[in-house]
Amino acid sequence: MSTYKILCVEDNSINMILMHHIFKRISHVELLEAETAELGIEIAIREQPIVIIMDIQLPGIHGYEALQYLQKHERTKHIPVIAVSSFAMKTDIEKGLNAGFKQYITKPINIKRFTQMIEQFISVNNEDMNI
Repeated sequence: MSTYKILCVEDNSINMILMHHIFKRISHVELLEAETAELGIEIAIREQPIVIIMDIQLPGIHGYEALQYLQKHERTKHIPVIAVSSFAMKTDIEKGLNAGFKQYITKPINIKRFTQMIEQFISVNNEDMNI
C-alpha cells in the first residue's frame, strides 16, 4: 500500500500536536506541516499531498487567500482543501464551503468524525490510483 501525504497548515503548536496524534492512528500517512499559508503553498506545489488541512486564521495571508491561490495553480487545483476554524457559526461554515473548501471542520475537532473524513479521502485516492 502507498504512503499518502497530507499537508496540515496550522500556526498553533498545540493544534499541530493534536494533528500528529490523530495521524498516528491512520496507517500509511505522512503528515507534512506548515506554520504559514505561504509555506503551505510551497509544500503543496512540491509534495502534491492528497489533501490539505488549512486553518483559516494564519499569520500573513489567511486561509481563504491561500485557497484561492491553490485553486488557480496548475499543480494544486486538483487537491481538496479542508478548512479548520474556530469560527463555527452557520454563516462561517457556509462562507467556507461557498469559497471552495471541500469540508469545513470547527474547533474543537471531533476526532472520530475527522478521522473518518480523512480515511474517506484516502479511500477515494486509493480507488483513483487503481483505475
